[in-house]
Amino acid sequence: MLKTRVITALIGFILAIIAITVGGYVFSGLIMLLTLLGWREFVSMIRKLNITIPATWGYVFTAIIMLTLMFHQYKWALISAVGSVMLLSIIYIFSQKRITLDVLTYAVFGFFYLNGGFAALLILRENSVYDFFTVPFSAPHMGELMLWLLLFCTWASDTFAYFAGRKWGQHRIVPKISPNKTLEGFIGGFIGCILTAVVYAWITGIPVGLGAMVGFLTGIVAPLGDLFESKLKRHCSIKDSGVLLPGHGGVLDRFDSLLFAAPMVLAYLL
Repeated sequence: MLKTRVITALIGFILAIIAITVGGYVFSGLIMLLTLLGWREFVSMIRKLNITIPATWGYVFTAIIMLTLMFHQYKWALISAVGSVMLLSIIYIFSQKRITLDVLTYAVFGFFYLNGGFAALLILRENSVYDFFTVPFSAPHMGELMLWLLLFCTWASDTFAYFAGRKWGQHRIVPKISPNKTLEGFIGGFIGCILTAVVYAWITGIPVGLGAMVGFLTGIVAPLGDLFESKLKRHCSIKDSGVLLPGHGGVLDRFDSLLFAAPMVLAYLL
């Protein structure tokens, strides 16, 4: 199992390096694919609750939103997001039984949970958007720098929390959701996240204060993203969201922390 996890992680890291470095349609296409796969996993998870979400609706509007973002049509992306809710609401109004309030609630929530998180990753990689941010720093490859900062912080949060929890962990935070998560592990992950951000900022030339703030925010919300997905899986009585990534589960299992951290960092930069 450990060997499988390591091989999968290595392949994923290589793909991330290529996609983030090349950027453009390569990175945007990968993000769109991950979002569509994530939506598929979410629909399958909720089906365990005997609730059938209109999957086609999600696929169509996810593709529309990601394509508009890919071509930097941010206004149309927002219009498409609003339009998706309006269409589903109209279907709910005139549907006799198929679209209940439970279906509507789960569908809208899952749609924005996935699209919001992955869209934030896509936007953070785009160099041109930083012209509109009040960031006290400018570089030709600003998108790459900030996205790697976010990724390293997220990985550091998870890694430091794991080792701190194994070494000093005694006080469980939410034993019914994730028995191995401890307060000591959270603190260790939080401190490690900030330290990683500061070191990364110092090496790359990013203002240390900016790096530290990204580390601070990521250190708080990344574990929440992990716990949120863990509770969602327990709610649906499943172990993993999918089987796409051997040894790691599905897309939601691998990107749960980033789906919370990316929108938070984007909101901070805005």
